[in-house]
Amino acid sequence: MNIPTIENNVSDLEVLKAFSVSYPGLEDLDSMIGHNDWQKAKELVVRHFEKREHPAYLFDYRQTPPVRIDTDTFPYFFQSALGLNGNLKEFMMYTADRMLEKTYVLPGKGRGEVFLGDNYEYMPHFNCHTDQGKKHRHDVDMFVRGQFFESLAVAYHETGDRKYIGCFQTMLELFIRTYPLEIEDTSPYANRFMSTEDRDVMSAGWLALVLSSLFYTRLPYEIPTEQAFKIIKKIWFIGMQFRRFDEDTYRPYNHHYFERGLVPYILSVLYPEIPAFRDMRRRGLEVSRRHILEDFNEHGGYNEHSICYWASAALGEMTSKALVLSRMNDNDFLSAETGPRIMRTFDLLATIAPPAERYPGLGDHDGPMVDTILQLGVASTGNKCCSSVLDARNGKKCGSSCLPPLDYSDDTTGFTVSRSGYDRKANYLMLSTKIDCGYTGHNHMDMLSAFISIGGEEIIGEPYVARLGHRMRMQSVHRGYAYNMDAHNSVLCHSRPIAPWEVYANKFGVYRPDSPVEDSKSIREGFYVKASHCGYTFCKHIRQVWFARNAGMLFQDVVERGNRLPEAHIQRWHLTKDATIRHICGNIFLVRKKKAKVLFAWDEADITIWKNTMLCPEIFESGDELFPIIDAKFKSRGKDESSVTRTLILDVSDLDDGRIDRISGLDIPDMGSGSIQDAITAICGTRDSLYR
Repeated sequence: MNIPTIENNVSDLEVLKAFSVSYPGLEDLDSMIGHNDWQKAKELVVRHFEKREHPAYLFDYRQTPPVRIDTDTFPYFFQSALGLNGNLKEFMMYTADRMLEKTYVLPGKGRGEVFLGDNYEYMPHFNCHTDQGKKHRHDVDMFVRGQFFESLAVAYHETGDRKYIGCFQTMLELFIRTYPLEIEDTSPYANRFMSTEDRDVMSAGWLALVLSSLFYTRLPYEIPTEQAFKIIKKIWFIGMQFRRFDEDTYRPYNHHYFERGLVPYILSVLYPEIPAFRDMRRRGLEVSRRHILEDFNEHGGYNEHSICYWASAALGEMTSKALVLSRMNDNDFLSAETGPRIMRTFDLLATIAPPAERYPGLGDHDGPMVDTILQLGVASTGNKCCSSVLDARNGKKCGSSCLPPLDYSDDTTGFTVSRSGYDRKANYLMLSTKIDCGYTGHNHMDMLSAFISIGGEEIIGEPYVARLGHRMRMQSVHRGYAYNMDAHNSVLCHSRPIAPWEVYANKFGVYRPDSPVEDSKSIREGFYVKASHCGYTFCKHIRQVWFARNAGMLFQDVVERGNRLPEAHIQRWHLTKDATIRHICGNIFLVRKKKAKVLFAWDEADITIWKNTMLCPEIFESGDELFPIIDAKFKSRGKDESSVTRTLILDVSDLDDGRIDRISGLDIPDMGSGSIQDAITAICGTRDSLYR
């Protein structure tokens, strides 16, 4: 097969001949080509895409006059939903309006904007040979995926204003002229098509899908045929590059799943009239199914211990499109083996869904928006757990038998969760507890890290993970910090991470040590879990948590053989955005966020409240953007080999501020060998005493 390598050298004839002239609607194409009637031939192809009824797409807004596009029922149908944070329609309208002002808005609210120049002289570029370590490749990597084209289409449909069509035409010509693909790595195992102008295989795949989606809007049919055909020409050139991977060996990375499995499969579904695309289906299915079997385990977990990369990237941005297209076109994307794994993964995402708007930021980046993922589970698989939890979050009455259990712990999936309910005002705890992580690119050294919500508000989390993910440079100290123990809500043995920051600064990925669950118990009033890790090799961190559903929770952190060095251990807590903290008395502090009020109390720890100014100015412009961190330092007592600290966290949201100010002490339970019922009773008793 002749696969072109230089996009600018591709002729119109080469693209026209790629179509099957026997396909319904294209029967006259052969005659037009034979008579060198290129204009009519191109017109025929463009109008074919305007009128064809098969295959069905994720949406269809080709009708006239233009109607508004629904972007928010299923946001992941649009690539602009990458890093979604809020209403997608509002974001896309803002993006389109800023593009009118020659400014590119990166996907995800608040991720940054790039002024392209009065004469477009500042178009983003990145040379992998000369720019590595000097600046971030993120701007150009996102820009060449072309999400802004979607926004211009949505804005035109929303307003009917042809200024968006004019901007689309300008950007299309500029994009084609500025970013032509010249394939520098023609091997079947290429990760980048170009290095002199950073164009990886994934970004090329996304561009092909974004451009394809435009043909289900009015935009390509409201511009001259010549321009619309340029879009088809670009799709064909990009799509042909994926034929290079027909014989590529399997690699266990989610980008390989997208590039070698999903993109070929989706293109084969969307373009049955192009034989070279249609023939990618078998290989695309083979690769996709193997990835599902190896990436999604039997319990519903994902090999990358990162909620963002599991739920948002692997499921939302990638797999969901294939799932829905398969259902709409009676294809067989899932098999008898892979289908149950996808269903269980949506079951699990419903089970661990927090009361807040977003999933916890466990792993790289913020977690995705909860409702969006649950809606996706319903749309792509008809998942009943997702539907029930979505109803509960929206205030609809739902019997307890319809909902997942309140408590969940499975170290093969990596999550321990307990909660008071599935409504948006619930109390919630998540621990990172996973075994058999192996080497994966987006999980962190976050063993036993905790995420806590009280009254539906996330109080303890990882508020820097998103900003770090988008601003930290390869080989930078910030990159090492982000992957290491310091950036999580766990224990730093002898006040230090497992390895120096520089170990994690260069390249993705860590071999995350196991953090097995040793014991867990669930009763009506609460939950108990005991988990540990030996990642430091010279000691063992054991974390026990007693969760009283409507009162609070008790943490007990033990460092076995924790007396080797004189430095104290640090139990670390990162407060989230808008959370404030003030001292009450002794080791008792009040944390507030909106209507939530939470008391933190320690037994004999030395408490320090601080902000990590090391993140300024590269990650955050000033210290005013930083959030408080609580460090509780504790040591071995006397000659004891083990070091222990206990932390009591109480929900006092409905307690009068004056009563809080009069607190002089709290009874922190010492459980010893007490039962879970004893612990829950003690936590509730301590809280109740504050109201007397």
